[in-house]
Amino acid sequence: MKKISYFILPILISACAQVSPLDGGPKDIFAPSIDSAKSFPSNGQINFDGNQVELKFNEYIRLNKPSENILIIPQMENAPTIEAKNKKLIISFNEELAENTTYTITFNGAVQDITEKNDSVFQYVFSTGNYIDSLQVRGIIKDAFTNKPIEGMLVGLYPKTLETNFDSIPIKFKPTYLVQSDKAGKFLLNYLKSGTYYILAIGDKNRNLKYDKDEQIAFIGEQDFLLNANNMPSFELYAFKEKGNEVKVENFRFTYPGVIEVILSNQTDSFDLSASLPLWQEETGKTDSLIFWLDQKPVPKMKFYLNLNGELDTLRPVYSKIPDKEESVKLTQKNNVTNGKLLPSENLIFIFSEPVKNVDKGGIHIFDIDSNEIDLLDFTVNVREINFESFGTKAHNIKIDSAAVTSVFGRVNPEGINLIFDNETEDYYGSIVVSSDTTFAEPVLLHLINDKGELISSVNFEPKVVFEKLLPGNYQLRLIFDVNQNGEWTSGSYSEAIEPERVLYNSEVIKVKSKWEKEIDWIFKK
Repeated sequence: MKKISYFILPILISACAQVSPLDGGPKDIFAPSIDSAKSFPSNGQINFDGNQVELKFNEYIRLNKPSENILIIPQMENAPTIEAKNKKLIISFNEELAENTTYTITFNGAVQDITEKNDSVFQYVFSTGNYIDSLQVRGIIKDAFTNKPIEGMLVGLYPKTLETNFDSIPIKFKPTYLVQSDKAGKFLLNYLKSGTYYILAIGDKNRNLKYDKDEQIAFIGEQDFLLNANNMPSFELYAFKEKGNEVKVENFRFTYPGVIEVILSNQTDSFDLSASLPLWQEETGKTDSLIFWLDQKPVPKMKFYLNLNGELDTLRPVYSKIPDKEESVKLTQKNNVTNGKLLPSENLIFIFSEPVKNVDKGGIHIFDIDSNEIDLLDFTVNVREINFESFGTKAHNIKIDSAAVTSVFGRVNPEGINLIFDNETEDYYGSIVVSSDTTFAEPVLLHLINDKGELISSVNFEPKVVFEKLLPGNYQLRLIFDVNQNGEWTSGSYSEAIEPERVLYNSEVIKVKSKWEKEIDWIFKK
Protein backbone atom coordinates (compact mmCIF):
# COMPACT_ATOMS: atom_id res chain seq x y z
CA MET A 1 0.00 0.00 0.00
CA LYS A 2 1.32 3.42 -0.92
CA LYS A 3 2.15 5.60 2.07
CA ILE A 4 0.80 9.15 2.01
CA SER A 5 2.53 11.96 3.91
CA TYR A 6 0.78 15.19 4.86
CA PHE A 7 1.54 18.91 5.03
CA ILE A 8 -0.86 21.55 6.30
CA LEU A 9 -1.35 25.16 5.30
CA PRO A 10 -3.91 26.62 7.75
CA ILE A 11 -7.27 28.17 6.86
CA LEU A 12 -10.61 29.16 8.28
CA ILE A 13 -13.52 28.44 5.95
CA SER A 14 -16.57 30.59 5.49
CA ALA A 15 -19.43 30.92 3.04
CA CYS A 16 -19.01 34.57 2.16
CA ALA A 17 -16.41 37.24 1.46
CA GLN A 18 -15.63 40.16 3.72
CA VAL A 19 -16.54 43.57 2.36
CA SER A 20 -14.81 46.88 3.03
CA PRO A 21 -17.17 49.65 4.24
CA LEU A 22 -18.11 52.52 1.95
CA ASP A 23 -16.40 55.76 2.80
CA GLY A 24 -16.38 58.91 0.71
CA GLY A 25 -17.81 57.49 -2.51
CA PRO A 26 -18.39 54.19 -4.30
CA LYS A 27 -15.77 51.50 -3.91
CA ASP A 28 -15.12 48.06 -5.28
CA ILE A 29 -16.91 45.94 -2.71
CA PHE A 30 -16.72 42.63 -4.53
CA ALA A 31 -14.13 39.93 -3.92
CA PRO A 32 -12.19 38.40 -6.83
CA SER A 33 -14.10 35.56 -8.48
CA ILE A 34 -12.79 32.59 -10.47
CA ASP A 35 -13.01 32.41 -14.24
CA SER A 36 -13.86 28.69 -14.45
CA ALA A 37 -13.29 28.44 -18.21
CA LYS A 38 -9.65 29.54 -17.84
CA SER A 39 -8.81 27.58 -14.65
CA PHE A 40 -7.25 24.12 -14.47
CA PRO A 41 -8.20 21.66 -13.18
CA SER A 42 -11.87 22.55 -13.16
CA ASN A 43 -13.65 22.45 -9.82
CA GLY A 44 -14.81 18.86 -9.26
CA GLN A 45 -12.55 17.35 -11.93
CA ILE A 46 -11.63 13.64 -11.67
CA ASN A 47 -8.60 11.69 -12.94
CA PHE A 48 -6.32 14.70 -12.49
CA ASP A 49 -2.67 13.77 -13.15
CA GLY A 50 -0.95 17.15 -13.17
CA ASN A 51 1.36 18.77 -10.64
CA GLN A 52 0.02 22.30 -10.76
CA VAL A 53 -3.27 24.14 -10.13
CA GLU A 54 -3.92 27.38 -11.99
CA LEU A 55 -6.89 29.52 -10.95
CA LYS A 56 -7.75 32.49 -13.16
CA PHE A 57 -9.63 35.41 -11.53
CA ASN A 58 -11.66 38.26 -12.98
CA GLU A 59 -9.29 40.94 -11.65
CA TYR A 60 -5.71 41.45 -10.52
CA ILE A 61 -4.97 39.71 -7.24
CA ARG A 62 -2.52 39.63 -4.37
CA LEU A 63 -1.91 36.91 -1.76
CA ASN A 64 -2.69 37.48 1.90
CA LYS A 65 -0.65 35.20 4.18
CA PRO A 66 -1.09 32.07 2.06
CA SER A 67 0.78 29.92 4.58
CA GLU A 68 -1.91 30.78 7.14
CA ASN A 69 -4.94 31.13 4.92
CA ILE A 70 -4.78 28.16 2.55
CA LEU A 71 -5.41 24.54 3.52
CA ILE A 72 -4.79 21.52 1.29
CA ILE A 73 -6.34 18.21 2.33
CA PRO A 74 -4.92 15.57 2.46
CA GLN A 75 -1.95 17.30 3.99
CA MET A 76 1.39 17.12 2.22
CA GLU A 77 4.89 16.44 3.48
CA ASN A 78 6.42 19.13 1.27
CA ALA A 79 4.80 22.53 1.11
CA PRO A 80 3.63 23.50 -2.37
CA THR A 81 4.84 26.70 -4.01
CA ILE A 82 2.09 29.32 -4.14
CA GLU A 83 2.35 32.52 -6.14
CA ALA A 84 0.14 35.19 -7.69
CA LYS A 85 0.79 36.52 -11.19
CA ASN A 86 -1.49 39.32 -12.36
CA LYS A 87 -4.95 37.67 -12.40
CA LYS A 88 -3.71 34.13 -11.84
CA LEU A 89 -3.06 32.03 -8.70
CA ILE A 90 -0.61 29.17 -9.25
CA ILE A 91 -0.13 26.27 -6.81
CA SER A 92 2.80 24.01 -7.78
CA PHE A 93 3.03 20.71 -5.91
CA ASN A 94 6.51 19.70 -4.78
CA GLU A 95 5.65 16.01 -4.46
CA GLU A 96 3.63 13.47 -6.39
CA LEU A 97 -0.07 13.47 -5.65
CA ALA A 98 -1.50 10.28 -4.14
CA GLU A 99 -3.50 7.98 -6.38
CA ASN A 100 -7.30 7.70 -6.14
CA THR A 101 -7.47 10.57 -3.67
CA THR A 102 -9.84 13.51 -3.39
CA TYR A 103 -8.05 16.81 -2.72
CA THR A 104 -9.72 19.90 -1.37
CA ILE A 105 -8.10 23.34 -1.36
CA THR A 106 -9.81 25.84 0.89
CA PHE A 107 -9.14 29.56 1.04
CA ASN A 108 -9.88 32.06 3.82
CA GLY A 109 -9.12 35.53 2.58
CA ALA A 110 -5.88 34.35 0.96
CA VAL A 111 -6.85 35.91 -2.38
CA GLN A 112 -7.48 39.67 -2.41
CA ASP A 113 -7.91 42.29 -5.08
CA ILE A 114 -5.03 44.75 -5.24
CA THR A 115 -7.11 47.90 -4.59
CA GLU A 116 -9.68 47.51 -1.81
CA LYS A 117 -8.29 44.19 -0.53
CA ASN A 118 -11.68 42.46 -0.72
CA ASP A 119 -10.96 38.79 -0.12
CA SER A 120 -12.37 35.54 -1.47
CA VAL A 121 -13.43 32.67 0.76
CA PHE A 122 -14.05 29.46 -1.15
CA GLN A 123 -13.23 25.76 -1.62
CA TYR A 124 -11.78 23.94 -4.66
CA VAL A 125 -11.89 20.18 -5.13
CA PHE A 126 -10.47 17.62 -7.56
CA SER A 127 -9.57 13.91 -7.54
CA THR A 128 -6.68 11.84 -8.84
CA GLY A 129 -9.10 8.90 -9.12
CA ASN A 130 -12.33 8.35 -10.99
CA TYR A 131 -14.62 9.65 -8.23
CA ILE A 132 -14.91 12.44 -5.65
CA ASP A 133 -15.34 11.42 -2.02
CA SER A 134 -18.92 12.37 -1.25
CA LEU A 135 -19.49 11.76 2.46
CA GLN A 136 -20.84 14.68 4.50
CA VAL A 137 -21.23 15.82 8.09
CA ARG A 138 -23.55 18.70 8.88
CA GLY A 139 -24.90 20.40 11.96
CA ILE A 140 -25.39 23.60 13.91
CA ILE A 141 -23.44 25.37 16.65
CA LYS A 142 -25.19 27.28 19.41
CA ASP A 143 -24.05 29.18 22.45
CA ALA A 144 -24.39 26.76 25.35
CA PHE A 145 -26.11 29.32 27.58
CA THR A 146 -28.16 31.52 25.25
CA ASN A 147 -28.93 28.81 22.66
CA LYS A 148 -28.29 31.43 19.96
CA PRO A 149 -26.46 30.27 16.81
CA ILE A 150 -22.79 31.23 16.53
CA GLU A 151 -21.27 32.44 13.30
CA GLY A 152 -17.61 31.86 12.51
CA MET A 153 -16.90 28.84 14.73
CA LEU A 154 -14.25 26.55 13.23
CA VAL A 155 -15.61 23.00 12.95
CA GLY A 156 -13.01 20.29 12.49
CA LEU A 157 -12.84 16.53 12.04
CA TYR A 158 -9.89 14.66 13.54
CA PRO A 159 -9.18 10.99 12.72
CA LYS A 160 -9.40 8.68 15.70
CA THR A 161 -6.01 7.25 14.73
CA LEU A 162 -4.30 10.27 16.30
CA GLU A 163 -1.92 9.05 19.00
CA THR A 164 -2.94 11.31 21.84
CA ASN A 165 -5.53 11.64 24.59
CA PHE A 166 -8.89 13.18 23.73
CA ASP A 167 -8.20 16.28 25.85
CA SER A 168 -5.05 17.05 23.82
CA ILE A 169 -6.42 16.65 20.29
CA PRO A 170 -7.20 20.30 19.34
CA ILE A 171 -4.22 21.55 21.35
CA LYS A 172 -1.65 19.38 19.57
CA PHE A 173 -3.24 18.84 16.15
CA LYS A 174 -4.91 20.84 13.41
CA PRO A 175 -8.08 19.32 11.94
CA THR A 176 -7.92 17.12 8.87
CA TYR A 177 -11.22 18.48 7.56
CA LEU A 178 -12.64 21.82 8.59
CA VAL A 179 -15.27 24.43 7.82
CA GLN A 180 -16.66 27.58 9.43
CA SER A 181 -20.22 28.02 10.70
CA ASP A 182 -22.43 30.46 8.81
CA LYS A 183 -24.65 33.26 10.13
CA ALA A 184 -27.29 30.73 11.19
CA GLY A 185 -24.65 28.68 13.06
CA LYS A 186 -24.93 25.89 10.48
CA PHE A 187 -22.02 24.01 8.94
CA LEU A 188 -21.48 21.42 6.22
CA LEU A 189 -18.30 19.36 5.80
CA ASN A 190 -18.02 17.98 2.27
CA TYR A 191 -15.84 15.50 0.32
CA LEU A 192 -15.05 13.31 3.33
CA LYS A 193 -13.51 9.85 3.44
CA SER A 194 -15.09 7.10 5.50
CA GLY A 195 -13.53 6.50 8.89
CA THR A 196 -13.88 7.14 12.61
CA TYR A 197 -13.53 10.78 13.66
CA TYR A 198 -13.74 13.22 16.52
CA ILE A 199 -15.69 16.42 15.86
CA LEU A 200 -14.76 19.64 17.65
CA ALA A 201 -15.57 23.30 17.16
CA ILE A 202 -13.34 26.13 18.38
CA GLY A 203 -13.56 29.92 18.34
CA ASP A 204 -10.00 30.16 16.98
CA LYS A 205 -9.61 33.90 17.54
CA ASN A 206 -5.90 33.81 16.67
CA ARG A 207 -6.53 31.66 13.56
CA ASN A 208 -3.89 29.06 14.41
CA LEU A 209 -6.30 26.14 13.90
CA LYS A 210 -5.68 25.00 17.47
CA TYR A 211 -7.59 25.38 20.70
CA ASP A 212 -6.45 28.03 23.19
CA LYS A 213 -7.91 28.31 26.67
CA ASP A 214 -9.44 31.75 26.07
CA GLU A 215 -11.49 30.49 23.11
CA GLN A 216 -14.90 28.87 22.92
CA ILE A 217 -15.07 25.13 22.30
CA ALA A 218 -17.79 22.57 21.58
CA PHE A 219 -17.66 18.77 21.46
CA ILE A 220 -19.90 15.72 21.78
CA GLY A 221 -19.89 13.55 24.86
CA GLU A 222 -19.53 10.33 22.86
CA GLN A 223 -16.22 11.75 21.62
CA ASP A 224 -15.97 9.79 18.35
CA PHE A 225 -18.29 8.63 15.57
CA LEU A 226 -18.20 6.36 12.52
CA LEU A 227 -18.60 8.00 9.12
CA ASN A 228 -19.59 5.89 6.11
CA ALA A 229 -22.19 5.77 3.35
CA ASN A 230 -24.79 4.46 5.81
CA ASN A 231 -23.98 6.91 8.58
CA MET A 232 -23.54 10.60 7.79
CA PRO A 233 -24.61 12.18 11.09
CA SER A 234 -25.89 15.64 11.93
CA PHE A 235 -24.66 17.29 15.12
CA GLU A 236 -25.99 19.97 17.45
CA LEU A 237 -22.95 21.39 19.21
CA TYR A 238 -23.04 23.75 22.21
CA ALA A 239 -20.08 26.09 22.53
CA PHE A 240 -18.75 27.45 25.81
CA LYS A 241 -15.66 29.05 27.23
CA GLU A 242 -13.93 27.18 30.01
CA LYS A 243 -13.98 29.18 33.19
CA GLY A 244 -11.04 28.55 35.45
CA ASN A 245 -10.88 29.29 39.15
CA GLU A 246 -8.26 32.00 38.78
CA VAL A 247 -9.38 35.54 39.61
CA LYS A 248 -7.67 38.26 37.59
CA VAL A 249 -8.43 41.74 36.28
CA GLU A 250 -9.85 41.54 32.76
CA ASN A 251 -10.51 45.27 32.36
CA PHE A 252 -9.56 48.37 34.33
CA ARG A 253 -11.02 51.58 32.93
CA PHE A 254 -11.27 55.21 34.03
CA THR A 255 -14.13 57.23 32.54
CA TYR A 256 -14.25 60.97 32.95
CA PRO A 257 -14.94 62.66 35.31
CA GLY A 258 -14.08 60.07 37.93
CA VAL A 259 -15.56 56.59 37.60
CA ILE A 260 -13.30 53.54 37.80
CA GLU A 261 -14.64 50.24 36.49
CA VAL A 262 -12.97 46.95 37.41
CA ILE A 263 -13.99 43.77 35.58
CA LEU A 264 -12.78 40.49 37.12
CA SER A 265 -12.61 37.05 35.53
CA ASN A 266 -14.47 35.47 38.46
CA GLN A 267 -16.34 36.53 41.54
CA THR A 268 -14.31 37.18 44.66
CA ASP A 269 -14.78 38.39 48.21
CA SER A 270 -11.10 39.28 48.65
CA PHE A 271 -10.75 42.58 46.81
CA ASP A 272 -9.67 46.11 47.67
CA LEU A 273 -8.90 49.15 45.52
CA SER A 274 -7.16 52.26 46.83
CA ALA A 275 -5.57 55.37 45.35
CA SER A 276 -3.81 58.58 46.31
CA LEU A 277 -7.29 60.14 46.16
CA PRO A 278 -10.24 58.91 48.27
CA LEU A 279 -12.61 56.47 46.56
CA TRP A 280 -16.29 55.68 46.97
CA GLN A 281 -17.60 52.29 45.91
CA GLU A 282 -20.93 52.23 44.10
CA GLU A 283 -23.14 49.23 44.84
CA THR A 284 -23.64 47.07 41.74
CA GLY A 285 -24.89 43.86 43.31
CA LYS A 286 -22.00 42.01 41.66
CA THR A 287 -18.62 40.80 42.86
CA ASP A 288 -17.00 40.52 39.45
CA SER A 289 -17.95 43.98 38.13
CA LEU A 290 -16.99 46.77 40.54
CA ILE A 291 -17.57 50.52 40.26
CA PHE A 292 -15.61 53.16 42.18
CA TRP A 293 -15.75 56.97 42.12
CA LEU A 294 -13.09 59.51 42.95
CA ASP A 295 -13.91 61.80 45.86
CA GLN A 296 -12.48 64.85 44.08
CA LYS A 297 -11.32 65.99 40.64
CA PRO A 298 -8.89 63.62 38.90
CA VAL A 299 -5.21 64.49 38.67
CA PRO A 300 -2.72 63.56 35.92
CA LYS A 301 -1.01 60.17 35.95
CA MET A 302 -3.15 58.69 38.70
CA LYS A 303 -2.13 55.37 40.21
CA PHE A 304 -4.42 52.81 41.77
CA TYR A 305 -3.44 50.02 44.12
CA LEU A 306 -5.23 46.70 43.85
CA ASN A 307 -5.22 44.08 46.57
CA LEU A 308 -6.64 40.90 45.03
CA ASN A 309 -6.54 37.70 47.05
CA GLY A 310 -3.69 39.04 49.16
CA GLU A 311 -1.54 40.18 46.24
CA LEU A 312 -0.84 43.91 45.87
CA ASP A 313 -0.47 45.39 42.38
CA THR A 314 -0.22 48.89 40.90
CA LEU A 315 -2.65 49.62 38.06
CA ARG A 316 -2.82 52.40 35.50
CA PRO A 317 -6.24 52.59 33.87
CA VAL A 318 -7.28 53.02 30.27
CA TYR A 319 -8.77 56.52 30.01
CA SER A 320 -11.97 57.15 28.07
CA LYS A 321 -14.48 59.94 27.33
CA ILE A 322 -12.10 62.74 28.24
CA PRO A 323 -13.82 65.99 27.07
CA ASP A 324 -12.04 68.67 25.09
CA LYS A 325 -13.45 71.31 27.42
CA GLU A 326 -14.32 70.61 31.03
CA GLU A 327 -16.95 73.35 31.07
CA SER A 328 -18.95 71.36 28.51
CA VAL A 329 -19.64 68.66 31.13
CA LYS A 330 -22.98 69.07 32.91
CA LEU A 331 -24.37 67.53 36.08
CA THR A 332 -27.44 65.59 34.98
CA GLN A 333 -30.03 63.48 36.80
CA LYS A 334 -32.64 60.81 36.30
CA ASN A 335 -35.24 59.46 38.72
CA ASN A 336 -37.32 56.38 39.39
CA VAL A 337 -40.66 57.94 38.40
CA THR A 338 -42.30 56.29 35.37
CA ASN A 339 -45.28 57.95 33.75
CA GLY A 340 -45.76 60.04 36.87
CA LYS A 341 -45.87 57.02 39.18
CA LEU A 342 -43.58 55.35 41.71
CA LEU A 343 -43.74 51.61 42.15
CA PRO A 344 -45.70 50.44 45.21
CA SER A 345 -43.87 51.10 48.50
CA GLU A 346 -40.97 52.89 46.77
CA ASN A 347 -39.37 56.16 47.84
CA LEU A 348 -38.46 58.90 45.40
CA ILE A 349 -34.86 58.54 44.21
CA PHE A 350 -32.76 60.90 42.09
CA ILE A 351 -29.62 59.46 40.48
CA PHE A 352 -27.05 62.05 39.43
CA SER A 353 -24.28 61.67 36.85
CA GLU A 354 -21.61 62.30 39.49
CA PRO A 355 -21.27 61.59 43.24
CA VAL A 356 -23.16 64.09 45.35
CA LYS A 357 -21.14 66.14 47.85
CA ASN A 358 -23.67 68.66 49.12
CA VAL A 359 -27.45 69.21 49.06
CA ASP A 360 -28.84 72.65 49.94
CA LYS A 361 -31.97 71.89 51.94
CA GLY A 362 -33.20 75.46 51.41
CA GLY A 363 -33.33 74.80 47.69
CA ILE A 364 -35.74 71.85 48.01
CA HIS A 365 -39.51 72.36 48.25
CA ILE A 366 -42.18 69.67 48.76
CA PHE A 367 -45.87 70.15 47.95
CA ASP A 368 -48.99 68.05 48.50
CA ILE A 369 -51.69 67.38 45.91
CA ASP A 370 -53.35 70.74 46.75
CA SER A 371 -50.09 72.62 46.11
CA ASN A 372 -49.56 73.32 49.79
CA GLU A 373 -45.89 73.31 50.77
CA ILE A 374 -45.15 70.68 53.42
CA ASP A 375 -42.16 69.89 55.60
CA LEU A 376 -39.00 68.76 53.85
CA LEU A 377 -38.79 65.00 53.60
CA ASP A 378 -35.94 63.15 55.25
CA PHE A 379 -33.38 62.05 52.72
CA THR A 380 -30.13 60.13 52.50
CA VAL A 381 -27.23 60.46 50.06
CA ASN A 382 -25.50 57.31 48.78
CA VAL A 383 -22.71 58.14 46.32
CA ARG A 384 -24.81 59.38 43.34
CA GLU A 385 -28.28 58.82 44.79
CA ILE A 386 -30.51 61.09 46.84
CA ASN A 387 -33.27 59.00 48.43
CA PHE A 388 -36.28 60.97 49.68
CA GLU A 389 -38.47 59.09 52.16
CA SER A 390 -41.63 59.90 50.25
CA PHE A 391 -43.59 56.68 50.69
CA GLY A 392 -46.56 57.05 53.02
CA THR A 393 -46.35 60.86 53.03
CA LYS A 394 -48.50 63.53 51.39
CA ALA A 395 -45.72 64.41 48.98
CA HIS A 396 -46.96 64.92 45.43
CA ASN A 397 -44.64 67.49 43.90
CA ILE A 398 -40.93 68.18 44.48
CA LYS A 399 -39.05 71.23 43.26
CA ILE A 400 -35.27 71.46 43.44
CA ASP A 401 -33.74 74.86 42.70
CA SER A 402 -30.85 75.19 40.28
CA ALA A 403 -27.46 74.83 42.01
CA ALA A 404 -29.09 73.10 45.01
CA VAL A 405 -27.07 69.91 44.37
CA THR A 406 -23.28 70.00 44.16
CA SER A 407 -21.11 67.11 43.01
CA VAL A 408 -17.71 66.15 44.38
CA PHE A 409 -16.22 67.71 41.23
CA GLY A 410 -17.80 71.10 41.96
CA ARG A 411 -20.55 70.95 39.35
CA VAL A 412 -24.15 71.90 40.21
CA ASN A 413 -27.48 71.08 38.65
CA PRO A 414 -27.75 73.82 35.99
CA GLU A 415 -31.54 73.97 35.90
CA GLY A 416 -34.33 73.65 38.41
CA ILE A 417 -36.18 70.34 38.73
CA ASN A 418 -39.97 70.16 38.97
CA LEU A 419 -41.33 66.64 39.37
CA ILE A 420 -44.92 65.54 40.03
CA PHE A 421 -45.47 61.97 41.18
CA ASP A 422 -47.82 59.50 42.90
CA ASN A 423 -47.40 55.97 44.26
CA GLU A 424 -48.88 53.06 42.36
CA THR A 425 -51.32 50.89 44.32
CA GLU A 426 -50.26 47.46 45.59
CA ASP A 427 -52.27 45.66 42.88
CA TYR A 428 -50.20 47.35 40.15
CA TYR A 429 -48.06 44.27 39.51
CA GLY A 430 -48.87 41.31 37.28
CA SER A 431 -48.12 37.60 37.71
CA ILE A 432 -47.31 34.48 35.69
CA VAL A 433 -48.54 30.96 36.40
CA VAL A 434 -46.45 28.25 34.71
CA SER A 435 -47.94 24.77 34.40
CA SER A 436 -46.40 21.58 32.98
CA ASP A 437 -47.14 17.86 33.10
CA THR A 438 -43.44 16.97 32.78
CA THR A 439 -41.05 15.80 35.48
CA PHE A 440 -37.28 15.44 35.23
CA ALA A 441 -34.94 12.91 36.78
CA GLU A 442 -32.21 15.50 37.47
CA PRO A 443 -32.54 18.79 39.38
CA VAL A 444 -33.85 21.56 37.13
CA LEU A 445 -33.98 25.31 37.72
CA LEU A 446 -36.74 27.45 36.25
CA HIS A 447 -35.64 30.98 35.38
CA LEU A 448 -37.76 34.00 34.56
CA ILE A 449 -35.85 36.59 32.52
CA ASN A 450 -36.85 39.98 31.15
CA ASP A 451 -36.49 41.25 27.59
CA LYS A 452 -32.92 42.35 28.36
CA GLY A 453 -31.94 38.80 29.30
CA GLU A 454 -31.64 39.74 32.98
CA LEU A 455 -32.57 37.13 35.59
CA ILE A 456 -35.71 38.17 37.49
CA SER A 457 -36.35 35.01 39.48
CA SER A 458 -34.91 31.50 39.88
CA VAL A 459 -36.85 28.63 41.48
CA ASN A 460 -36.72 24.85 41.47
CA PHE A 461 -38.82 23.47 38.64
CA GLU A 462 -42.20 22.02 39.65
CA PRO A 463 -45.36 21.12 37.67
CA LYS A 464 -46.84 24.45 38.79
CA VAL A 465 -44.90 27.62 39.58
CA VAL A 466 -46.21 31.13 40.25
CA PHE A 467 -44.15 34.29 39.69
CA GLU A 468 -45.71 37.25 41.53
CA LYS A 469 -45.19 41.02 41.77
CA LEU A 470 -43.91 41.39 38.22
CA LEU A 471 -43.55 44.72 36.47
CA PRO A 472 -45.55 45.06 33.25
CA GLY A 473 -43.36 44.05 30.33
CA ASN A 474 -42.08 41.12 28.29
CA TYR A 475 -40.60 38.00 29.88
CA GLN A 476 -39.26 34.59 28.89
CA LEU A 477 -38.78 31.25 30.62
CA ARG A 478 -35.74 28.98 30.57
CA LEU A 479 -34.66 25.77 32.24
CA ILE A 480 -31.20 24.99 33.60
CA PHE A 481 -30.48 21.29 34.00
CA ASP A 482 -28.50 21.69 37.20
CA VAL A 483 -26.44 18.50 37.05
CA ASN A 484 -23.97 19.49 39.76
CA GLN A 485 -26.77 20.95 41.92
CA ASN A 486 -24.99 24.22 42.65
CA GLY A 487 -28.06 26.35 41.96
CA GLU A 488 -26.74 28.02 38.81
CA TRP A 489 -25.65 27.29 35.25
CA THR A 490 -22.22 25.68 35.03
CA SER A 491 -20.03 25.87 31.97
CA GLY A 492 -18.28 22.79 30.61
CA SER A 493 -14.70 21.56 30.85
CA TYR A 494 -12.99 20.20 27.77
CA SER A 495 -9.99 18.96 29.75
CA GLU A 496 -12.36 16.78 31.80
CA ALA A 497 -14.66 15.96 28.85
CA ILE A 498 -17.61 17.54 30.70
CA GLU A 499 -20.19 19.24 28.53
CA PRO A 500 -21.88 22.43 29.76
CA GLU A 501 -25.16 22.09 31.58
CA ARG A 502 -28.06 22.07 29.16
CA VAL A 503 -30.20 25.19 28.87
CA LEU A 504 -33.69 25.09 27.36
CA TYR A 505 -35.67 28.21 26.44
CA ASN A 506 -39.40 28.62 26.01
CA SER A 507 -39.70 30.51 22.73
CA GLU A 508 -42.89 32.31 23.78
CA VAL A 509 -42.60 35.99 24.68
CA ILE A 510 -44.77 36.42 27.77
CA LYS A 511 -46.48 39.81 27.95
CA VAL A 512 -47.32 40.73 31.52
CA LYS A 513 -49.90 43.45 32.09
CA SER A 514 -50.59 45.42 35.23
CA LYS A 515 -53.16 43.75 37.53
CA TRP A 516 -53.34 40.67 35.27
CA GLU A 517 -52.42 37.03 35.76
CA LYS A 518 -50.88 35.29 32.76
CA GLU A 519 -51.16 31.48 32.47
CA ILE A 520 -48.49 29.54 30.57
CA ASP A 521 -48.65 25.84 29.67
CA TRP A 522 -45.14 24.64 28.86
CA ILE A 523 -45.38 21.40 26.87
CA PHE A 524 -42.09 19.55 26.40
CA LYS A 525 -41.45 17.33 23.42
CA LYS A 526 -40.37 13.85 24.33
